[in-house]
This record gives sequence, C-alpha cells and structure tokens, in this order.
Amino acid sequence: MNILTLPPAARLQLAEQVTQNGTFIHGLSNAHGVIHCMAFVVIEQCEAATHVRVELGDSVNSITLARRADTGERVVRFLEEVANGVSPSSVPEVGEYLLAGDLELMLREAIRLGQGEHYLPVDDLDLCLILTQAQGDRPFFRFELNETSLTLPLRLPSDRQRAFELLMACVRDLIANYRSNAA
Repeated sequence: MNILTLPPAARLQLAEQVTQNGTFIHGLSNAHGVIHCMAFVVIEQCEAATHVRVELGDSVNSITLARRADTGERVVRFLEEVANGVSPSSVPEVGEYLLAGDLELMLREAIRLGQGEHYLPVDDLDLCLILTQAQGDRPFFRFELNETSLTLPLRLPSDRQRAFELLMACVRDLIANYRSNAA
C-alpha cells in the first residue's frame, strides 16, 4: 500500500498556518518523496475552536478542533488520514465538533467567499445572507427572509473578525425581532 505523508517542511509550515485564516496548498508524498496529490487546506479561526476543511481530489472533509498546543499535529494527522482513505476518527475528541456551531461556520464561510447566497441554519426561518462583490475588496451584504429583502445593502468591514461579529449581531437581532413580532 502506498502511504502518503506530508514532508517534514510542510508539517512545520502547516503547524504555523493552523493559527491563521486562509487556504493553504500542501503536497502529500509517498515513501520515495514523490508527490502524489495536492490538498487544499482551508483554515478558519472560530470563537472557541479552529475549523479545518481539506479538499483533496473530489473529496471534502472537515473537522473542528479545540485550540491547543498540539492542534497543528492533529491537523497533519487528519490530512494524512484523509489522503490515505482512513476514517479520521482518531483526531477529534468527543464533543469537539460542538465548539463551533453551524451558524458560526456558515457566516465565516460566507465572509471567506465574499459573495453568493448563503441560507442560514436557523430553525423555522428561511433566512438568507446575500453578499455581492463591489468594486474594491469589501462586499455588500443584505438579508432576505422568505425571499423578501429585510435590510438595505451595507458594506462588510474588511477585518474578518469584525465582519463576523457584525453579521452575527444582525442575525441575532433579526431572529429576535421576527420571533417577538410573530408572537
């Protein structure tokens, strides 16, 4: 069997990258040092955890890990297990996936992409975040509920954390107002 691993330099690089936000490309090689595949590793820093998505060929696998001293090593192990077709069940600990909720992950993904329609996982509401790219690097955002515009377009802050905080506050306010008026 051909076992794929990250070269030592890439292991060190990924250990540093796990503290950042971004998409990083890593080659996995066999025992002879020949690179067999390229993995796109998308890292997103959440409020209480680090969310990692590995895109390798046609597969997309994700994991949420607590921020610890060994998070880089755990991400390397996750990437190698995915590349070798092993179920990555040895990496996460029980309940770790709960450290970042679906709404937080969806909002952070929307900010990373900077455009598109993102239907938010909110019980009993058809709430959609719409991001449109404008000239410059800061997209406009607005919300729709049941395909009806709720807000005027506003620009997102350029800082990703501030953008997340703004969107999360807007979503919470919209949900609270909707539910109080529906009662």
